Amino acid sequence: MAGTFTYPAGNFLFFSQDENKEFSIPLKNIRDGITKIKKHNVFIYKKHDIIEVFDAHCTHMGCILNFYKDKNKFICPCHHSQFSIAGVRIKGPAKRNLDKIASRIKNKKLFIG
Repeated sequence: MAGTFTYPAGNFLFFSQDENKEFSIPLKNIRDGITKIKKHNVFIYKKHDIIEVFDAHCTHMGCILNFYKDKNKFICPCHHSQFSIAGVRIKGPAKRNLDKIASRIKNKKLFIG
């Protein structure tokens, strides 16, 4: 139970620094659906020509979300908040949608951050 409270705080304090740097991914490596970039704790949602990037941290307490393809949604392993594939909050305790991360396409690459 203590891990439920210490994990989000420790994750934020010790691991979030590198996540704020811009990075890029070749567009050819991004397929329709969800792509998780573990190193940067982001999810990339692609459907045809639409690309959105979401922070993989739950908006409740910052736990890293899991994506369940069979359910087509993100679920927090700590407190079970749920979000749609488009990042919209379905069920709490989270009170808001997933945070979107700025991205742009240039030279056949997706730049994130």
